[in-house]
Amino acid sequence: MPAPGAVEFPGQKRRKIRMRGTKQANKDTQIRLRKNLDRLLTDGETLLPEVTWNGKISWRKGDPVKKTIREIQKVLEKRHNQKWLSKRMMAKRGDPLAKAWAGSLSAAYDEEITIVGDFNHPSFGKGSFVRRGDGKPLYLAAIQNHHLPSLKMAAWEQHARKGFHFFSWKKGLVCSGFQPILPDGWLEDVLERSRFEFVKNEGGWCTKDLTQDQSQPHISLKFCNDEIVLISLTSIEKKSKESFIHHLALSMLPPNLNHVLKATFSWAPEGFEGDYGEECEEDIQSVFEGWIGLTMDERSLPERLKITQLNHIESGIIVNKTWYESPQKAIVGFSGSEKEKKLAVHLLELADGEAIRIDQKGVSSERKGGAVEIQTSSLNHILLALWEDYGAKGLEAYGVPSQDALVLWEEQWQKKKGFNRFLNEIETKRTLAKKSAVFPFKKGELEGITGEINDLVMTGLIDGKGSGEKMATRKRKQIDSAAVGWSWLVATQRNKGKEWQFEQGARDKGSAWVASVKNLVTQGQLLINGENANYEQAIDEVKLSVGESS
Repeated sequence: MPAPGAVEFPGQKRRKIRMRGTKQANKDTQIRLRKNLDRLLTDGETLLPEVTWNGKISWRKGDPVKKTIREIQKVLEKRHNQKWLSKRMMAKRGDPLAKAWAGSLSAAYDEEITIVGDFNHPSFGKGSFVRRGDGKPLYLAAIQNHHLPSLKMAAWEQHARKGFHFFSWKKGLVCSGFQPILPDGWLEDVLERSRFEFVKNEGGWCTKDLTQDQSQPHISLKFCNDEIVLISLTSIEKKSKESFIHHLALSMLPPNLNHVLKATFSWAPEGFEGDYGEECEEDIQSVFEGWIGLTMDERSLPERLKITQLNHIESGIIVNKTWYESPQKAIVGFSGSEKEKKLAVHLLELADGEAIRIDQKGVSSERKGGAVEIQTSSLNHILLALWEDYGAKGLEAYGVPSQDALVLWEEQWQKKKGFNRFLNEIETKRTLAKKSAVFPFKKGELEGITGEINDLVMTGLIDGKGSGEKMATRKRKQIDSAAVGWSWLVATQRNKGKEWQFEQGARDKGSAWVASVKNLVTQGQLLINGENANYEQAIDEVKLSVGESS
């Protein structure tokens, strides 16, 4: 039964059907493909790889690369026989690459190039091609884009997988067999097309910024033909859409650069002239393996190499990739009080050799080498990062008695005050403690009215007259206690305008004690000044004055 006729509606436009993976060729694409296809017809033999080896393969009948080349040459011999090309490009047997050549040569006879295939490969790049025959799109794109070194080499990927090495550049394509032997001119051409500007010198090539001073930090690439390429770290760190190592790797098949070069690193942190240890070079090569293996962002390479090398420094302090032998020199550039710097020095001395890294947020972590590495610019972050493990010992080195250091360490660990404030409080406490230590009696040690007078006098001399005045004017229920406050105010000449705070009886009683209290204040000040004093005798006079002498 015949199929029903297609129904067309008035005004309906006929749709053009286009194969998937194709596009309309623009003028530039048409010109480029026409030029490339014409060269296939006129000069196809020169586009075949040059085989530079003469080895024998015991496990196969002949050389597979040479066999493919011979098959392609047979196609080239029939290049003007369009009927034969049409059959060969659809053949089910025979070399698949030769079949793609037949299709490409057939396409060269097209008068117009309108619809083209759109090939895009993550490694070899992209290119337009004319679809002819049953050839693989990869082969067709590689043959018809022979002006692109990476893409034209992709046609020989099947042979590269079997161990053959290919090198591609603008001037040609070479197969060196099972050994990666660099062709003459290949490296120079690849370097000229890279993202760096190279200058040739006696030993090889170097980036332009190394021509005057090769002592600058750089990476050295020594190739299997003994040619050396130097690349400055500054050049690598510059932002670019292209990757040098990808460009280099995709100029050869297989893209295994470990077969053709050896990379070394030339850099040292400022101030360090010591040894990095035997494992350093192994770790450096591990970083290079990631770069050469095309698994690392190229711009991050210098930083990772530097960090790897820094990880093998066993002592000292590292600040922003500069090495210091002593903590005193390391913290010079940090902002902070002298007290903070002094404590930081003690903590860093305790941490030296403990393999600690302090990040930009003040968080400590373990590193490989024994040195202390500081990434933060905050002195407070350094103190905070080291406080848990070294704070108590650091306070002892700072001058705090061991019995007090643990208490202060715990207090700071819980409250996490700013270290400048914390250290100021310690200094205040230490000053008060020193003043208290010179007195023969502690606060609260003496009883009665004499004890109250002693406590008030010590408060005024140690904590300041303001604290003493506050204590003296505090409301008291007993008249004797109020008289103590009034006697101290008069003795220190701070009683003016405060009469209303005291009853007449307290003022009268306190006035009788003023002479002995004033003498006690004088003797206490002599003790604080480090001079000879008769404080105990003055206490006896106070006892006599207040009627508490035995």
